[in-house]
Amino acid sequence: MSKAIQHCFCTLLFSLSFLNARSQQLRIMSYNIHHGADRNEINTLDSMGNFIRQQNPDIVGLQEVDSVCERSGKVDQIRRLAEITGMHYAFVRHFPYQGGAYGVGILSKYPIAKVEPKILKLLKKGPNGESVSMLFATIPIKRKKKILFATAHYSAFDKAIRASQVNETLHYLSENNLPVIFTGDLNATPDAEEIQLLQQHLQTTDRSGLPTFPDDTPVKKIDYVLVSPKALRRVEKVSAPVVHYSDHLPLMVNIRLKS
Repeated sequence: MSKAIQHCFCTLLFSLSFLNARSQQLRIMSYNIHHGADRNEINTLDSMGNFIRQQNPDIVGLQEVDSVCERSGKVDQIRRLAEITGMHYAFVRHFPYQGGAYGVGILSKYPIAKVEPKILKLLKKGPNGESVSMLFATIPIKRKKKILFATAHYSAFDKAIRASQVNETLHYLSENNLPVIFTGDLNATPDAEEIQLLQQHLQTTDRSGLPTFPDDTPVKKIDYVLVSPKALRRVEKVSAPVVHYSDHLPLMVNIRLKS
């Protein structure tokens, strides 16, 4: 190898090392926890918490979270998971339920600077109201770097409602200029029109389409981690660990953000 080629090669390696050192690596989880119970309605909340701690994620988006509801033993589930994992937390409710509330939550290794609930309309009024919530959290991941982390649970029953919820999500995100990480149980597979629309604006981290539901024999992907295309340097690892604490499998993604 000539000295000129050696010099170029070393310069390239140095540049790549410098970029990696400056970029931010994050381990993200999206998990529908089925109100802290497995598919047989056996309480598994503490097992979920221990599993999350073992997986060592930086930020987790959680769906189907109970807060002091009768069916889950009046436990504040997001607070309990935070106690087990040692993480910061946030929760917003979809609606009142069984003496408490039902909604979505976030666990974060980083302090959460701001929490904001956003409304996702249902179009058709259900037994619990006309809308559900989407959770937006501003999280400083470095001294001078913040991200917008969001989690949502789209309608399971109506494609038109999901399409409307995608449009609402994109509208809310358009009001923001931070890098976005969006997680959720979106109740549609990657080939669905509404998911295709969402992925025109946010980049999927799982091109292989790992199935996440149901947990015992997963046959379809409905759980997602999506990132602002301009913010994402690369996806380093994607997995759906086989654990049976919920009726969903968790989706785990290691990403590297641009500096």
